Amino acid sequence: MSNGTAASILHLDDDSSVRESMSALLNAEGYVVSSAATGTEAIRLASGGLCPDVLIVDFSLGEQLSGPEVAQQIRDVLSYAPPIIVLTGDTHRAQFSRMIEVVVWLVSKPLNPQLLLAALPSLVQLSRATRKVLTRAA
Repeated sequence: MSNGTAASILHLDDDSSVRESMSALLNAEGYVVSSAATGTEAIRLASGGLCPDVLIVDFSLGEQLSGPEVAQQIRDVLSYAPPIIVLTGDTHRAQFSRMIEVVVWLVSKPLNPQLLLAALPSLVQLSRATRKVLTRAA
């Protein structure tokens, strides 16, 4: 990445095989991946000091909260708004509250790994540039 540090990705999915394959894909490309099986676990990671460049969340988690709702709570914990990639098997039913001042990319499953890998560098760059602007303004 531009500042010499590996990009950090927080991936939230309740399916262990999806978490494992996403971690393998992203680790092979040099990304540092933190995986969470539940929204509570993802929020705990962010509260514990994890500062992800990008959030990748499954829309449907089988919990009370959806992936986008968990992403919003993570954004509330962080002092910046990382881009969010929302994965869903049904884009027609994937509705969520409007998120302001953040890039949200709604992607249908199955995810095209080449498309994800092509998009991530720009999303990381945007996340880091936005964080610098917010740090200077504070």
